[in-house]
Amino acid sequence: MILQKMPVLLLIAALSFLSACTTTGDAQTGDASVEDRTGEAGNATGENTQGYEGQTGGYSESGMDNGTSVSGTQGGNGSLSDPNSPLSVRTIYFDYDSTTINAEGQSALNAHAEYLSLNPNKNMIIEGHTDERGTREYNLSLGERRGRAVADFLIASGVSAQQIEVRSYGEENPIALEHNESAWQLNRRAELLY
Repeated sequence: MILQKMPVLLLIAALSFLSACTTTGDAQTGDASVEDRTGEAGNATGENTQGYEGQTGGYSESGMDNGTSVSGTQGGNGSLSDPNSPLSVRTIYFDYDSTTINAEGQSALNAHAEYLSLNPNKNMIIEGHTDERGTREYNLSLGERRGRAVADFLIASGVSAQQIEVRSYGEENPIALEHNESAWQLNRRAELLY
């Protein structure tokens, strides 16, 4: 079933990327289901306080340059370590038993796709995770499919497949240990590691 929908999903991902590239710059805010991994309060619940949803601009190793020019040759990791950069969003959340990337996740992945495309020497590991429900084998498979969905989105957005590695941990590395829906929501995720 997923394989039959794959061309449609890739087309949607490509169109999402193209529409994000035409954004003129007004920051959008609102609830988002992506996590800011900078450690700032309030973001563990998925609240987007960055205000960069859908905004793109050249991301190089030297930092964000607001779309005026792009250079991947300067030193440092400014964009990757800057808590105000859209690249600080490193967790993509999924609905129950789903591998579909929501609009907020696509927005975050657009920034990562642009950064990786402009910095071909950078690599990313995508870790797929699930909540505790389901068998171990099923959850390992679901975690792999979630990681592959993120990788496929990035590749469709212009990232080289050689820059991406997918790993699945299934239910093995939960970030929330409770046994309720709010904890399960946090555990259904793909983590982006540079």
